[in-house]
Amino acid sequence: MGIAEVLTVVFIVLKLTDVISWSWWLVLLPAIISFSIYIIILVVKLIMVIIAVVAVKNRKEV
Repeated sequence: MGIAEVLTVVFIVLKLTDVISWSWWLVLLPAIISFSIYIIILVVKLIMVIIAVVAVKNRKEV
């Protein structure tokens, strides 16, 4: 587990035990941020693969 997952679990436990009175989106914010970063990395990798495939295809045609 990374730091974001640990923070999310800690915040959820604190919220459920009424130690903090934050809204749920704040409690889940570390998980939302880490998920967003993972999605951005996935999209960038996908774009890089598409560019590589197109470059190889263009090289074979020339």
